[in-house]
Amino acid sequence: MADFRITTLSEAEADEALVLARLDDPSIETHVWRRTVLSQSGEHVVVARRAVGPLVGLARYRLDGDGGPHPVFHLLQLIAVDVLRPAYVASALMGEMLWRAREHHCETFRVETPLPQGVEPMALALASGVCRLHSLF
Repeated sequence: MADFRITTLSEAEADEALVLARLDDPSIETHVWRRTVLSQSGEHVVVARRAVGPLVGLARYRLDGDGGPHPVFHLLQLIAVDVLRPAYVASALMGEMLWRAREHHCETFRVETPLPQGVEPMALALASGVCRLHSLF
């Protein structure tokens, strides 16, 4: 697996990261993106790159207190780009997200996704990982 450098998004990288974000949502406007990722709203953005070259990954997350003793880690977005193996980038970013969740003493890791339209209910439940089916026969 390739080595990636994963760092907190800097102001200088905001526009480069917008290119990745637009892979998910081409309608994102530059000023809205910059305001969102550079604000101190509690949302965090990390980016991945190889030793040289452009950004190859982006992850957005936030930490929320839900009244319990430990914060909840919310993964909001993860984008991985590679010509042949984007899963390597995604795996490195997910490893970083889990490390950050543990560093913040989170006991819950949530993945947020928009509610899809027209999806079979069981497919959604199974894909989310919260539903496990067991047959006795």
